[in-house]
Amino acid sequence: MQLQFSNKQIIWSSLLCFSAIAFPVASQAITVQEVPNPRQVNNTWVTDKANILSDSTETQLNQMISDLEAKNGSEIAVVTVPDTKPSATPKAFTTELFNFWGIGKKGKNNGVLLLISSGERRVQIETGSGIQTILPDAKAVGIIETEITPRFKQQDFDGGTLAGTKALVNVLQTPMVNAQSQTTLPLAPIVPSQGVKPSPIPSQSPVISNSKSTGEDLSNSIILGLFILVPGFFIFNIFRSLFSRNSPSPSHRRYSPHNSSSSDYSSSSSGYSSSSSDCSSSSSSSDSGGSFGGGDSSGGGGGGGY
Repeated sequence: MQLQFSNKQIIWSSLLCFSAIAFPVASQAITVQEVPNPRQVNNTWVTDKANILSDSTETQLNQMISDLEAKNGSEIAVVTVPDTKPSATPKAFTTELFNFWGIGKKGKNNGVLLLISSGERRVQIETGSGIQTILPDAKAVGIIETEITPRFKQQDFDGGTLAGTKALVNVLQTPMVNAQSQTTLPLAPIVPSQGVKPSPIPSQSPVISNSKSTGEDLSNSIILGLFILVPGFFIFNIFRSLFSRNSPSPSHRRYSPHNSSSSDYSSSSSGYSSSSSDCSSSSSSSDSGGSFGGGDSSGGGGGGGY
């Protein structure tokens, strides 16, 4: 009887030990759909599922990211999870979560996901397809290796997360500059060729006028004009006096002025009201809460262990 009781104790002890080991591991498993979306939960940017960040750190992270998003519409999500084992790799989990939430603005794809897997001691940065020119994969890996993992190795998860996020903010707030449109080639100075001499302007030959013939023509024209104008003047006066005697005196007609009321084009005060088109910079790109902007990722970014 004593032996059977011992066997039962051994069996129950074994089951308890197995449960203590198996169930915590199982509880670490989390799918992409189970990660709380911070935009939907409390309109923030941080989800600390692994519980490795302090409240003050989350406040600072949310403030930094909100300022960035208000400035140029870029979005950063900071997520910590205990494990990513349901996915094949931490990278696959990060890419799937990024696209599931739609981090970044739609059409701009200017989002970044900073994911920390505490159980796998892994950090992943996923970048939107629209910002890979200013945040290429090599730069993302550099931020992880220089700003995040050195602090994580010292168990400074608050400091590493803050430093990594600040580095991302600094990159994303850099304006996109089109080098081609900004670069203008200076105009080359025009240097005259030394071997070619300017051709001299040919001197014009003087025009010799016959002053004598010109004077004779002028005098002939004057005499001819007098012979025509003087008789014509007398004939004109004779005919005018004859007609003025026979014609009756003109009656003075009164022309009543036309009423110009029909043509009264009143300046009908075409006051164009500004129709309250408040062009206040209401930052249409800014999220009003509830979700991210609908961006997507093509798989860019990088990762590193600590």
